[in-house]
Amino acid sequence: MARREGFDRALPVRPLRDMTVRWNDKMNVVRRRGREYQNRMTDVQDQSRPRGRPALAPEARGEALAAAGALLAEQGLKGMKARTIAERAGLSVGSIYKLFGDIDDLVRELNVLTYRDVALHHQAALANAGLDAGDVHGRLMVLARAYLDFIINNDARWRALLTFNRRNSGEAPRYYTQHEDELFHIITDVLEPAPGLDGLEARETAARAIWAAVHGIIVIVLPNARYADPVATAMAQIEMIVGAFIRDAAARR
Repeated sequence: MARREGFDRALPVRPLRDMTVRWNDKMNVVRRRGREYQNRMTDVQDQSRPRGRPALAPEARGEALAAAGALLAEQGLKGMKARTIAERAGLSVGSIYKLFGDIDDLVRELNVLTYRDVALHHQAALANAGLDAGDVHGRLMVLARAYLDFIINNDARWRALLTFNRRNSGEAPRYYTQHEDELFHIITDVLEPAPGLDGLEARETAARAIWAAVHGIIVIVLPNARYADPVATAMAQIEMIVGAFIRDAAARR
C-alpha cells in the first residue's frame, strides 16, 4: 500500500505552555477592552446624572409659608409639625427644614406676619376714626376696640404668637423683638399728648401697662358665658381702666 507523501512525518506540536500564555494574552486584551467600555459608559452616565438633590422651585418657600400660615390659623401651634406642613404644601419633610432651618424659625416668620397685620389693623383703625391727636382717651379706645376685633377674627394666630413668645422668652433674635416694639410704638405715639407722660420712658411703660390691662380684660370676658354681650362688657371695663389711667397720670403731673 503506497504511503502518502509526508503523511507519515510527525506533525509539529507546540508546547502547551506557549498555547496557555497566548490564550491568556488574548483574554487579557478582551478584559481590558471590556473595562475601557464600562468606564466610558460610566463617564457618560455621570455626566448626565444630576448632582445632589434637585433644587427647590423658587416659589416653594412661599407655598410652604402659606401652607404653614393656614395651619396656624386653623390649629395654632399644634399644627406646626414639619410633616403636616410638608403634606399641605406638597413638599418633602426635608424640604421644610432646608427652607426654614427648623420649626421655630418658621413660626417666627409667621409671627412676624401676624405682628405686621396687627400693626396695619390698628393704624387703619386710627386713620378711619379721624380723631384729633389730643383726644388721647378716644384714640386709646379705638386701639382697644381694634385689638378686640383682631383677637376675635384671628384668635388662633394671636394665641400662637403669645404662647410661642412665652415658651421662648429670652431667646428671640433682635429682628423679631423689633416687630413687637414697633407695635407698642403705636400706643406710645397716641400717649404723647397725654398730661403727665412727658418722657419717652414713661410712655413706653404706660403703653405696656395699658396693653396688659386691655388684653387681660379681653381674654377673661370674651369667653365668659355669663355676659349677654361680652364685647360690650369688655369695652365698658376697658374704658374704666383707660379713663382712670389718664386721670391718674394727669394728677401726678
